[in-house]
Order: sequence, then structure tokens, then C-alpha cells
Amino acid sequence: IESFAFPKRRHHYAKQTHSMTFQRGQRLDRVDTQLTVEPTIIAGAIATAGAAAWWVSGSEEREKKAKYSEWEARERENQLERESLAYIEPKEQWTEEELKPYNGDDETGPILLAVKGDVFNVWKGRNFYGKGAEYNIMAGGGATRFFAK
Repeated sequence: IESFAFPKRRHHYAKQTHSMTFQRGQRLDRVDTQLTVEPTIIAGAIATAGAAAWWVSGSEEREKKAKYSEWEARERENQLERESLAYIEPKEQWTEEELKPYNGDDETGPILLAVKGDVFNVWKGRNFYGKGAEYNIMAGGGATRFFAK
């Protein structure tokens, strides 16, 4: 059997062992090549891969924070607008007739209720005192009897 060997060479970027068999039973000898790369290049590659992974993994979180900040800004603007729509000039004395229009039927306007002579604008509690809510019966009039012990 005749054998053939590749000449031994040193390559910088690969270490491989080759073993080939031909159909006629001829076999090639093993050829080894060795990797010779500076440790600083390997460390740099690992650091770069780590930084890329950190950046990619944090992008979703940054995106969520940006969307939340946008939502907060819009919510603040909406809150200020609702507050301005629900504002009513305070008065020293209110009559039952003056309070009736502010019973929560208006979706954006003030909701007033009186307790022991004090009038409160409860527009922030629209889900409690607004139209169709549980305590809507108190809105737009005197609610002292509802708060009595």
C-alpha cells in the first residue's frame, strides 16, 4: 500500500486533523495545524460579543421606558385638560338649584356635592359620583344625610 502525506504547515487561524481514506485502501497521514492568536485579540472578541449582547438585551427595556415616558406626558396633559374643564369658581353660598346642573351627567364638567354646608367638587371621583355610578345619587345636591351616622 502506497501512502501519501501532506507537508506539515503551520496555519495561524485553524487547528485541524485530517484523515482521508481513498477507495483503493490508500490512507493519507494526519496533518496538524495549530492556532496561534494573541490573547488580546481573543479577549477583545469576547468583550465585543458581551457588549453587543448587553446592548441588544437592554434595547427592549429602553424601548418600554421611552413608551412609558410618552404615555406619562400624554396622561399629564389629559389630566390638566380634565382639571381645567372640571373647574368651577368657588362661591360662599350655593343653593340646591345651583348645584343640580353639576350632578355628573356632563362627562367632563364638575361634579358638586354639599355636606354640612360645604360644597365639594368631586370630579376626580367621576367613577364613583358620575352618571350611572354607585354614589351618583349624592351628586348635584345636598349629601349630608348620606354621610350621617
